[in-house]
Amino acid sequence: MRIFYILVLLSLYGTAADKYALVKALSPEESLKKIQVPKGYELQVVASEPMIKEPVDCVWDANGNLYVIEMSTYMQDADATGQFERTSRVMKLSDIDGDGKMDQSSVFVDGLLLPRMILPLDDRILICETNTLDIYAYRDTNNDGKADEKKLWYKGGPKQGNLEHQASGLIWNLDNWIYVTKGTKRFKIVDGKVVSDERGSVSTQWGLACDDDGHFATGHSGREESFQFFQSPTKYTRSEFPEELEKGFNEVWPIDNIPDSQGGLARIRKDNTLNHMTAACGHGVYRGELMPEFYGNYLICEPVGRLVRMAKIDKSQGYRQLNNPYPKSEFIRSTDANFRPVNLKTGPDGALYIVDMYRGIIQEGNWTAKGSYLRKVIDEYGLAKNKGMGRIYRLVPKGHKKTFTHPKFLEMATKELIPYLGHENGSIRTTVRKLIVLRNEKELYGNLRAAFNRSKNTQEQIEILWTLDGLGAIGPGFSLKFLRNDSDTRLVVHGLQASDPFLSNSDRGTLAAYETILKDETRPEVLQQAYWSMITYGPKELREKFLRDFEKKHAQNSVLKLHIAQKSKDDEAKRKHQQFVDALKGKGPIFERTMQAGEKHYKSLCFACHGQNGEGVQMAGTDMMLAAPLKGSKRVIGAPDKLIRIALHGLTGPIDGKTYPGAMEALKNNDNKYLGEVLTYIRNSWGNSARMLTENDVRLVRKKYRKRKAPWTIEELNKK
Repeated sequence: MRIFYILVLLSLYGTAADKYALVKALSPEESLKKIQVPKGYELQVVASEPMIKEPVDCVWDANGNLYVIEMSTYMQDADATGQFERTSRVMKLSDIDGDGKMDQSSVFVDGLLLPRMILPLDDRILICETNTLDIYAYRDTNNDGKADEKKLWYKGGPKQGNLEHQASGLIWNLDNWIYVTKGTKRFKIVDGKVVSDERGSVSTQWGLACDDDGHFATGHSGREESFQFFQSPTKYTRSEFPEELEKGFNEVWPIDNIPDSQGGLARIRKDNTLNHMTAACGHGVYRGELMPEFYGNYLICEPVGRLVRMAKIDKSQGYRQLNNPYPKSEFIRSTDANFRPVNLKTGPDGALYIVDMYRGIIQEGNWTAKGSYLRKVIDEYGLAKNKGMGRIYRLVPKGHKKTFTHPKFLEMATKELIPYLGHENGSIRTTVRKLIVLRNEKELYGNLRAAFNRSKNTQEQIEILWTLDGLGAIGPGFSLKFLRNDSDTRLVVHGLQASDPFLSNSDRGTLAAYETILKDETRPEVLQQAYWSMITYGPKELREKFLRDFEKKHAQNSVLKLHIAQKSKDDEAKRKHQQFVDALKGKGPIFERTMQAGEKHYKSLCFACHGQNGEGVQMAGTDMMLAAPLKGSKRVIGAPDKLIRIALHGLTGPIDGKTYPGAMEALKNNDNKYLGEVLTYIRNSWGNSARMLTENDVRLVRKKYRKRKAPWTIEELNKK
């Protein structure tokens, strides 16, 4: 009998060992052999462990040094033990001989709490950590590779909640505004001072990029959406058009066979491969000269599927439609279970850079709790063992060995930078434009205008236009002088965008230009820009008449009617929101403030799974919903105790006889006031009606169940 038990144990151990053999970590060289790239291209290792560990993003300063964000404490086990310890860092790497492989490294900043945003300015590096929106500027004053100066650049205050649902990005866009995700805030530096407004409106969870026209590559992984809001700059509207993604675009085609999807079996094919985008992140736009055949294509990481998707833009219908140029395949994909691409960047050398976190667990602890589907897979394969690694690759043409020497832009006089505004590489152009704007040398206006007049390249002219705008050096006459039929359409569009402030101020010449556009313009791209500029910035007395005449004249235009329909959707959303605000009147200022705050929290987090109307969001390609409905739910409007417990610790398992793809995440990292506000909102929206919940209500339940770590089940909730 004893021998029998030993044989059984050995059999079980052997099964576990066999499973782990499928996910065992490989060296960078071994992993490269497992990664599939298009024919004619190859990946090269730029940096790997021990030089870097747990990388999540990378950026270049104006002299070509590479800065890498490391989340050193991210999911070091399936319980997220020690995740909020201050041991993460930013590394500074240098390629001395220009061969594409990093030769030197130093710890630029240490002792950080899961740094998540980084942006080089001039010789300053902006960094923002998790659980705060405070942005600090770091500087190395003695050139030893380590920051010795730290100054507050923007006071954003504390940020609550799950780290996957906090801001990322911090990118310098074409309009010289700095954008972040998960909110409406954006920043600009004017005469050395930081200003902000509420026109950010970007909802991507992790990663953000822009193209040559300032359109964002953005999506929402919580809603299983790869790309969204790419038709118009989001400072005007978050347009979504029919069939803007080709049919089946969000279906993915990996070649690994590890079923570790938070969405559970509904997101796994019979061969154990992922069937749909679930963790879309690290959005990028390729803007390099090294592979011109890819220029302008959008890119996205899917780390659960161990792949990178390329999206080609088709404008033949008059608006942007994205398609997968590798049907039923992927741009890059791997059989290595630890290949976890999380960010994509165009390098100053023209290569495409891929940040590979290279690890076993890729989902945050809210979705890996004991008893969850994902936890079973993690334990079954031993995925938690694989950590503390990380790679950065670059994609180049096969056999590429040409060395690259990055210009020392920081040492150049500003006048010497101007020719680089016409560089073939979009990354270089952005860096140079940023430097010129930051230096703010008024005496160079004439040089920039002369360069504009000499240029025969539309992109260079656009870059110079926005450089002048960033310096405050143009008036309405300059920005609108391109409104000629023989002007490049893109330049006209950007001229209109640059004239928005003058439209807002009712400048006489600008208003006259819009009258001419309404009367004579035929180019759809120019018309749609004028339409959205007028909606967003037009003075009321002119706006209403302009829009009425515009919509009457162009109602049958196949492209413009899509924009007109989008405005109608925007107007309806505003009308409903005003109804919501009006309904709060007379119910007391405390209730009113609580509901308004709760609405903001809900739209930032909960709507992704529960929907704008509280009825849930359907899981694409299935008859399942991503989450249970909140509208009319007895758990929502009933006794507060159960609802608060669900909010604090999460909920798993079947609900009312229905199965959902994943567990409801725990929100205990949010404070009592936040939870009271969002729970009050869902208890009093979409026809629900129940008493408001206070922070004290949440505090009492939190205290009572302070030892609770696992998510609740319906059976447990019904017992107590």
